[in-house]
Amino acid sequence: MRRLAALAPAVLLLACAAAPPPRFPPLPAGLDDRAARASLSRFARALEAGRLEEAHALLSSRWREAYTPARLAVDLAGAGPSAREAATRLLAAVERGAGLERSGGRARLALGDGRAALLVAEGGAWRVDALE
Repeated sequence: MRRLAALAPAVLLLACAAAPPPRFPPLPAGLDDRAARASLSRFARALEAGRLEEAHALLSSRWREAYTPARLAVDLAGAGPSAREAATRLLAAVERGAGLERSGGRARLALGDGRAALLVAEGGAWRVDALE
């Protein structure tokens, strides 16, 4: 019996290591405008569809550390229709080719009415840092 108890942590580690990969494609690679727009588009589509694990994976490291997909769901629900409207506004801006401003490791996509989507470069890919 003790042997089984001693093996339990090892079995748990192996089970976690063998867990299936996320059900969504990897982040858009690169730091060009195309990659920035692809990251923003995927983020907006993930929010609209309720794919919060995918939306969470597209967030900057500071937000991934502070949030979980479950917390993101609670905040989105608390924001009411304005959260869905923000995702729709973001997707529309990406699709119409709104101007993307880049400076250093940051990018900003103007959404109109003084609002913007902000990206940061992390690990060779753009990540969503804010949706104003």
